[in-house]
Amino acid sequence: MTGRADWDVIVAGAGPGGSSIAALLAMAGKRVLVVERETFPRFHIGESLLPASGLIQSLLGIEPRPEDFFFKRGAQFIDESTGRVQTFDFAEALPGPQRFAWHVERARFDKLLRDRAEELGAVLRHRFEVEDVEADASGVRVRIRALDASAGGSDGASGSAPEAGSVHAPRGEPIVEHGRYFIDATGQDRFLARKHGSGRSLERFGRAAVFTHFAGLSPAAQAEIAPHNDIRVVIIPDGWLWGIPLTGNRLSVGMVKRTPGLRRSDLDAYLETSPLFGRLLSGAERLQTRMVSNFSFENEQASGLRYACVGDSACFIDPVFSSGVSLAILRAVEVSKRLLPALDEQREGDPLLMAAMENETKRAYETFASLVYRFYNTHFIDNMLFGAPEEGRFRAGVISVLAGDVFRDDNPFQDMLLRSRRHAIRTTPAAEAGPPPVATS
Repeated sequence: MTGRADWDVIVAGAGPGGSSIAALLAMAGKRVLVVERETFPRFHIGESLLPASGLIQSLLGIEPRPEDFFFKRGAQFIDESTGRVQTFDFAEALPGPQRFAWHVERARFDKLLRDRAEELGAVLRHRFEVEDVEADASGVRVRIRALDASAGGSDGASGSAPEAGSVHAPRGEPIVEHGRYFIDATGQDRFLARKHGSGRSLERFGRAAVFTHFAGLSPAAQAEIAPHNDIRVVIIPDGWLWGIPLTGNRLSVGMVKRTPGLRRSDLDAYLETSPLFGRLLSGAERLQTRMVSNFSFENEQASGLRYACVGDSACFIDPVFSSGVSLAILRAVEVSKRLLPALDEQREGDPLLMAAMENETKRAYETFASLVYRFYNTHFIDNMLFGAPEEGRFRAGVISVLAGDVFRDDNPFQDMLLRSRRHAIRTTPAAEAGPPPVATS
């Protein structure tokens, strides 16, 4: 490989992690190429954000417009079989990040992040996939391939005029790009984990989810959801359901189970008997139903010689506490903090460049892993959710973790989680299992 480098950084994937790090690097004047398999906007779950995601405003300069960002006070946990309800307000958390969050339609949210990266100077190519990456002391060589003849530009739309930096190539002809560093933000496709065989499934967490949207909520349902717009987390045996209010008078509803065998009919059966969802969904129109499985995963080689993984390609724990998007953005920020000075000083070839970052982000991932493990496998729901103290620093600590504020060292609840993590959650390799299936019906 020669020392040629057309790009400072090549990013695979334009989701929240990929677009965030592309924006941060481009903001600093780096030459950034982003390649993405899909066209935007595109449907995605992970619609309820945490206060930690407020970095998109403070660091990326994205204004949270009400037509795209639906105010979220906190989370409400519900057990309809017993009538128990517990509400956690982000305003009660330990001092730190903003005291609220948002719900977002991911198709629009992800496009906003992608557009911001492009505004700052990153070059976007849609409908391209990465086929291989090679790295050595001189740089990275990334082989990409167009998925169709219209690939390239911001949206890769057929017949659209090519934008600056876009490349149109017929299917079957690979293109080789040379860069100084590679970012894997391929989400659950987990490109480098599959290449390296470094993926591990996280057992005893959620195994599958079935979900849909409902449009046209009634005035009574809107009144029940307002004014705080809390996410509803409904506890069921061996799993839970979510109810996430979205802009446009819609509700995202899904079911997650820890054991195999989840079917669409399981969601249907619960919705038919649930007083809560009976009220919220009365008269609403049900949209397309989808399913994903095998999503709890960890990459044990999430950084190395001239590469780092961000977002789900590094780790995805479980959707129950809405940590996915926020951790993707937080990791993108932490990677950029190390990568930018290294690029300026030509140190980006150090295979241990991200070692300190991995140790720091491990605390965040381990916190959520411990929390999720206890949610599914212990009496945590009874003792720490429904049995949470009404006030005091311990309650504030619980809420701070639920808010994604997991890089601090003064939270007694987080310290308790990390001290007592004696569970085995990493098991068989997941990298060869193939991408999680998406079923529609």
